[in-house]
Amino acid sequence: MSPSNQSPRITVLTPTFNRVQLLSRIHQSLVAQTGRDFEWIVVDDGSTDGTGVLVQAWAAESPFPIRYVWQENAGKHVAVNRGVQLARGELLLILDSDDWLVPNALARVGYWWGSIPEAQRDEFAGVAGLCAFPSGEVVGTRFPKDVLDSNSIEVRVRYRVQGDKCEVWRTDVLRQHPFPEDLGSFVTEGLVWNRIARRYGLRFVNEVWMVKEYQPHGLSARSLELRVGSPQAAKVYYKEFAETPDMGIPFTRRLREYANFTRFSLHGQIPLAQQAIEVRFKGLWAAATPIGFLLYLRDRLKLGGQRRRR
Repeated sequence: MSPSNQSPRITVLTPTFNRVQLLSRIHQSLVAQTGRDFEWIVVDDGSTDGTGVLVQAWAAESPFPIRYVWQENAGKHVAVNRGVQLARGELLLILDSDDWLVPNALARVGYWWGSIPEAQRDEFAGVAGLCAFPSGEVVGTRFPKDVLDSNSIEVRVRYRVQGDKCEVWRTDVLRQHPFPEDLGSFVTEGLVWNRIARRYGLRFVNEVWMVKEYQPHGLSARSLELRVGSPQAAKVYYKEFAETPDMGIPFTRRLREYANFTRFSLHGQIPLAQQAIEVRFKGLWAAATPIGFLLYLRDRLKLGGQRRRR
């Protein structure tokens, strides 16, 4: 189906790499949506499994616009940046290849975004709902209120909300905050979400919009391996969190983040003297350094054991 001249309300963006066997679930969940005011962009990060043939076949007969883009393998964060630039929707939802949406998800996204008074929307980066496992159990914890206006940092630190959530972002805000592409092959989404939180809020609602089925060899399962493989990105993430102005981040949480900064700086072979120059709160960093060193040693033992078992 060729895209209409009218821009859709929502862009669903799927970055994917050799996941052709999982994409049908996403497609079926989009076909089942109760509303049609959306487009689907698939950014293929160098797949060799026939992903393009399948997606383009769907696009030829789709009741909603589908666009397929292939790029040389560069990492999910680069694929997301490319999709954001191509997006025509006011809002953008990143839907990974092992996830899918409940039938009314996009309609509810539109409803809750519309519930924010137009005069206040410049203060919000978007809306967020819950994720669930295929069993129906909510991933992590619910929000403390059925409707909560907060931000990505405060909701984790002050309200102690845990687990993946279904964030839907203003496309223009994502364009203002692209993923860094010079920090390695893996950049955690939290780096960008935290940067956005320093300026914008989100409306969080206790509704399940997304179903997640974590794969045995997916990004979540390989979190440590990926962070160690891109230590520059990891250390930037933890340093920025430790040095976030105010937002109610307690001393103990800043200490933990600095420990992780040291941990991944050591993985990146950055000496302590250089680390001391980089950090803002030098006393707090110094207190956290022994913990970071122990975490670094534990990582090496754990990853070394995994390599020996392969």
